[in-house]
Amino acid sequence: MAESLYWIGRYVERAEQTARLTEATFRHTIAMGSTPEAELRRDRHWAALLAIVGEHPAFPPGTPVDEESVPGHLIFSAENANSIVECIARARDNARTMRHQVATEMWEALNRFHLDVKRPGRRRAAAAGAESTTRFCRSIVDFSQLLQGITDSTMPREEGWYFLQAGKFLERTEWTARTLDVNYRLVAGDAERGDRVALAAAADDPQPWGTLLRSLSAYESYHRIESRGIEPSAVVELLILSPVLPRSIRFSIDQVDVALAHITEQAPNYNGSEPMPGASTESEARREVGRLHAEFAYQRLDDLLDQGLHASLLDIQRRCYRVGDLVEDEFFAHRPLTAQEAMA
Repeated sequence: MAESLYWIGRYVERAEQTARLTEATFRHTIAMGSTPEAELRRDRHWAALLAIVGEHPAFPPGTPVDEESVPGHLIFSAENANSIVECIARARDNARTMRHQVATEMWEALNRFHLDVKRPGRRRAAAAGAESTTRFCRSIVDFSQLLQGITDSTMPREEGWYFLQAGKFLERTEWTARTLDVNYRLVAGDAERGDRVALAAAADDPQPWGTLLRSLSAYESYHRIESRGIEPSAVVELLILSPVLPRSIRFSIDQVDVALAHITEQAPNYNGSEPMPGASTESEARREVGRLHAEFAYQRLDDLLDQGLHASLLDIQRRCYRVGDLVEDEFFAHRPLTAQEAMA
C-alpha cells in the first residue's frame, strides 16, 4: 500500500506539472507573432519544454519539435511513458491494487478521470487547436487539485499519507528545479558573463519570468512581496528559497523531510527485513533529505549565484534522484519469503 501511494503522489504531480507547463508554453508563444524569427523562438520554447520533461530521447526521431507535435507527445502518446494520460493511468492502476484500502471518493475520482481522458472524443476535442489543448491542460490541473482536496479530507494522517506526501513533494522539487534551470538557460544563454549580470540583463524582457511564475502558481504570491515589478533575481530567489510558497524548492524539500521523519518513526524495519543486532535503523533517504533541508534553511541567493545557478539546480536534481533511489531501496525492496510465509 505504501509503495502504491508513493507512486500515486508522483504520477499525479507529474501529470499536473506537464499540464501546467504545456498550457504556459502555449500562452507564452501564441503572442510571438508569425515572422520567421518568431517561429524559431517558438520552436526553442517547445524544445525547452521537452528538456524540462526529460522527453528528448523518447520523442519520435525526425519529428519537428514544434507546437504541432510536442503537445500531443506530452499529453496523449502511449509510447511516452510519462505522457499525461499514461501518468493518470498508472496512478489509477496503483489505486486499483488497494481500492478497498483508500476512500471510495479517491478511487472514484481517479477511475472516472482516467476513463474520461481515454475517450477518443475527448482526445479529438483536446487536439483541435491551441485553445482546446490549453483547456484540456487546465482540466488536468483542476483534477489534480480536486484529488488533493479529497485525499486531504479523507486520509488518516498515518504512514500511507506520508508516503503520498513524500512522493508528491519529491516529484515537485525535481520539477521546479528543472523548470527554473531550463527557463533560465533559455533566457540567459550560457551566462558566460556570470549569473548576476545575466539576471540583470534578463530584466529587459520580463514576460518569460511572468510566464514561469504563472506556471508554478506563484504570480500573485510574487507580487504580494515584490513591488518593483518582475525582477529575475527576485523570481529565482522566491522559487528556490521561499519557506512558504507551495511550489518552491525549499518548501517542497521541507515537506519531504517531514514525511520521511514520520515514516521512519512509524516503520523502523523499512523493507520487511529484521535489522542486525546493534545495527542502526536510521534511513539514509531521510539523512540525505535532512542535509538538503538544513542547507536550505540557511541558504541565500548570493550563495547559489556564487556556486553557479545552473550547477546549483543540477545538484538539487541529482540529490533528489538519489533520494528517490534510496526510498525505493529502503522501503519498497521485496525480500524473499521465509519458509513459514511460503507455507502460509
